[in-house]
Amino acid sequence: MDRRRCIEICAVLMAILLGPQTAFAEDWWKGAFANEGSSPCDNNDSRITFSDKSVDMWEVGCTLDKVQKLKGLDAVILDMTCSDDENSVGKSRTLLLKLEDNKILRYPQNQVLQRCSELDTDSPKL
Repeated sequence: MDRRRCIEICAVLMAILLGPQTAFAEDWWKGAFANEGSSPCDNNDSRITFSDKSVDMWEVGCTLDKVQKLKGLDAVILDMTCSDDENSVGKSRTLLLKLEDNKILRYPQNQVLQRCSELDTDSPKL
């Protein structure tokens, strides 16, 4: 396990152990993201858009039931009710942890996400 991944996992564990409390996290988690290093967000099925009231993913939409900011960390826990194209409904919980370079770790999926605006600028221009 490389050092960076170990630090990310430790940070997630700290966030879980500290539990939800009054926080210092800001709105850094809102916006459109995709898997780190993937193609630009247009037609990218890893695209996730976080807003005040919803989380939208490929073929899945979620309504935010609760947003809990974690004290002392740039992290939030999102409690959601989600449905897909077949109208099945389920509850879901996701931890978002702010990483370096404006990226976020999405747990339990263990995905590193990068802002779509940065993916677009990192891609070569033809």
